[in-house]
Amino acid sequence: MYQHFKFLFFFPIFLFFYNCTNNVKNSNDTNTPTSGTLTVYYDEGLRAHIKNQSFTFQSLYKNAHVTLVERTDNEAVRALFADSCKAIVISRLLSPSELQSFASKDIHPAFSQVALSGVVLITNVQTPIKSLSFKQVEQLLSEPFVCYDSIKTETKLNPILDKNNSSVMNYLKDSVLKHKTFSGNCNTLSSTIDVINYIANTKNAVAFIDFAWLSDVDDSLVIANKNKIKILAVSKANNDTCYYPNQSSFKLKQYPFTRTIYVYRNTGDFTLAKGFESFIAGPKGQIMFLKQGLLPTNQQERSIKVNLE
Repeated sequence: MYQHFKFLFFFPIFLFFYNCTNNVKNSNDTNTPTSGTLTVYYDEGLRAHIKNQSFTFQSLYKNAHVTLVERTDNEAVRALFADSCKAIVISRLLSPSELQSFASKDIHPAFSQVALSGVVLITNVQTPIKSLSFKQVEQLLSEPFVCYDSIKTETKLNPILDKNNSSVMNYLKDSVLKHKTFSGNCNTLSSTIDVINYIANTKNAVAFIDFAWLSDVDDSLVIANKNKIKILAVSKANNDTCYYPNQSSFKLKQYPFTRTIYVYRNTGDFTLAKGFESFIAGPKGQIMFLKQGLLPTNQQERSIKVNLE
């Protein structure tokens, strides 16, 4: 009787742990390109676009559960290296030193190019300038800078950066200043939203943010600030034509601060990370980038047949 009681007591406990173990195992086994769980770190400048991509992906694939984590590009890369996530979305390639670090752990991240964006210069609508050259942008970031409007009125511009150690700041340091130090006139705020609000209320300040924040003309943020801020056109040289950041200038390589958006993953092909990457690089993900004002890198060819009979 006592032995029988012990059996009845311990059997449910055994069954509980057996089922839990099987559930964990099954959840791993069912991680496929359209099911399972996935954590994705992404560059904060891409917030609106990646949230839209993730929402649509999960709406189409009900068994896929994606958790998004907003960080700087460097933090996203470190998270992928530490295996805190299986995929990241950033606006640059991994550096040679980063690739070497991954290789030291026998990890070779795969990636896809998914869209073109850029670093955009914004200012208050009352600031009396419409454009700057690449050289003037370099001077603005590295020394006290004065420019002149069409009637030769002197204007001192104050540069504003979106956030310390952001991908925009790193891009300007690497690609514009060529690793020179920023001027003491450069100020950094705590977020891009703070920067946009500051520019909307401050004349003669020029801020550098990711174009992805303003690419969607139907977005509430853009609509709320369309009469308060303006985007500056930029030329590659002093006497060249100035171009605004848009899908056309990205496509024709006219805008000097164009950047490519990449999806990186450190998993195999039959995983949810691969499925998420393929979705963003595929027709549905690409059309979403197009509709939100970025330039997709994998546009579908359109074949038009004209019948002249």
